[in-house]
Amino acid sequence: MGLNTTMLKKILFLLIPFCTFSQSKNFDAVAAQKNVTRLLFTKPDSAKVYLKQLIANKETLSDTMVAKTYNNFGIYYNIVGNSDSSRFYYRKAIVRYSNHPLNKAGSIINLAGSYRNSGDYQVSLKYLEEALAIYEQFNNQRGKGIVYGEMASNYTYMLEYETSIKYLMKGIAILSKTNEKRNLAVQKQKLANLYLKMENFSFAKDLYEESLAGMKAVKDMKNYYLTLINYGDCLMYLGQFAKAKVVILESVQGLETINNKELLYLGYAKLGKIFKAQKDSRSALQYYKKAFDGLATLNSFRFMQIGTEYVNLLNELKKYQEALTIVKLVEKRNNDNFNAEDQLYFYQASAETFKHTNIEKKGIESLQKAMTIQDSLVKLDKETATKEIQAKFQVGAHQQKNQQLSQENTHLEQTVNNSNLKFLIIGFGLLVFFIGGVCVYRKISKENKAEKSKRKEVESTQRSLKMKNEKNKELLEELRKTIDHRQQELTSTTLQLASMQDQINSIIENEDFNGTENMSVKKSLLQLVKNKDYWEDFGSKFNQLHPEFKKKLKQDFSMLTKNDIQFCGLLKLGLSNKEIASILQISHESVITRKYRMKKKMAIEKDSDFDFIIDNL
Repeated sequence: MGLNTTMLKKILFLLIPFCTFSQSKNFDAVAAQKNVTRLLFTKPDSAKVYLKQLIANKETLSDTMVAKTYNNFGIYYNIVGNSDSSRFYYRKAIVRYSNHPLNKAGSIINLAGSYRNSGDYQVSLKYLEEALAIYEQFNNQRGKGIVYGEMASNYTYMLEYETSIKYLMKGIAILSKTNEKRNLAVQKQKLANLYLKMENFSFAKDLYEESLAGMKAVKDMKNYYLTLINYGDCLMYLGQFAKAKVVILESVQGLETINNKELLYLGYAKLGKIFKAQKDSRSALQYYKKAFDGLATLNSFRFMQIGTEYVNLLNELKKYQEALTIVKLVEKRNNDNFNAEDQLYFYQASAETFKHTNIEKKGIESLQKAMTIQDSLVKLDKETATKEIQAKFQVGAHQQKNQQLSQENTHLEQTVNNSNLKFLIIGFGLLVFFIGGVCVYRKISKENKAEKSKRKEVESTQRSLKMKNEKNKELLEELRKTIDHRQQELTSTTLQLASMQDQINSIIENEDFNGTENMSVKKSLLQLVKNKDYWEDFGSKFNQLHPEFKKKLKQDFSMLTKNDIQFCGLLKLGLSNKEIASILQISHESVITRKYRMKKKMAIEKDSDFDFIIDNL
């Protein structure tokens, strides 16, 4: 007879301890840990198998090995984009590492990185400060270098670029003195990301290529594929779309193998961006949809940024109802963890969507929020503009120094020429006074060597001067590009404000505001139109770009009023009559009349003379 079910269960129950004992006895924890280290960043799902084996046998392992296993589990879940699970295991590792402070600090850094990836920058910085205190206590330079790089990443996402650069340079300086090739490559990647955000694309490209080589050498594939995405973004800004597509496709294929979902969806979005630039709307929509739908399942700080790009594409294709669906999904997720820049672009995009879906009230709210954030960013940008003007004066000081050096070189050349004339006279004297020739010859020989030495010094000084002049030309050209870029930004911002005013005026003129609530909305809109505070921001930023313009204009034409000078400032930016009319909320004809009165007041007859004066002040 066969065994009954109850008896079979009892036998199996008795066999379980024996099987467990056999597994624990034969399990090689050291080999499993080595396999985890080998596979974690290249084949994370394979590494997970060994991690589970280690956890199953944790009772037989030391606290240090168990803590390391928890930490690696946290890294695994971070790679596959599961922030909650990664934090759970990082915290367990921190507890287990209580008697090993340096290892504990490493897990704290990982926990901080997980919070940064969710947009919780202040929480992340708090943990990084805790890790830094541990490294400082033990004077661990490697750890301090890594923490500085992580802090820099936080400040980059918080748009505090000056602080970010400060920490990055400290981190790179420390790690350059160690053999930390992987972390040094990561620091250079962070610096490249920063220069990409600051639109220094050529320098960012060089740094990306340098860091990619370093990451590939140490087989840090997760960071390698992430860097490829940013490198591809940089190539797009440089107009190298074909190469960018190849780079990002390599990244996407790699990320699919290591199953890093968040970075994979980011790669899809970058492909969508490339296809959009190449006017392939169908492929662009396909990849943006894959990216957005994927990020919607994760708690990612990139969700609003990718959602905004998707909405802008749908708006351009006049798919406003589809865009409205995306806007609503992003609004549900919107919180303070998304940085100000991402929120500004989202509200601008959503205002366009609301406008074309006849949801005027929501459109107005989005415009108001966009204007508030724009005002904050303009104020934040003032310090940068001031530093650029200071750089301009520094270049001018170098030019003055070079001019002085050039004058000294000219004087020295004249001295050499006079000396050559002296040699000719002495040579003629040699023919006349042959008897004393030997003595004179020796004297001349010595003087000639001295003069040759002087000539070499002159030539060396001239070469040095030429190199410095070429360097100054490069600095001046870079400064000119920066100032041109800032002027374009100022013009763009001013036109955006004017466009917002036009939209608000259009709503006031075309909509029926019957009812108490609607009249309140109309009153708010009228207050927005009458608000002229942005002229102060315009004037401040304009004065930073052209610090002498207002002063010289007042000196040469003292009869001009404050409004006249503001009007001249708009002309200085090269705006058309139509654009000026939009900004000042007057008619096109009024702009022409005002320009005519300005010329009359300044006693100028020809338009060309008037334009020349404005352009050259």
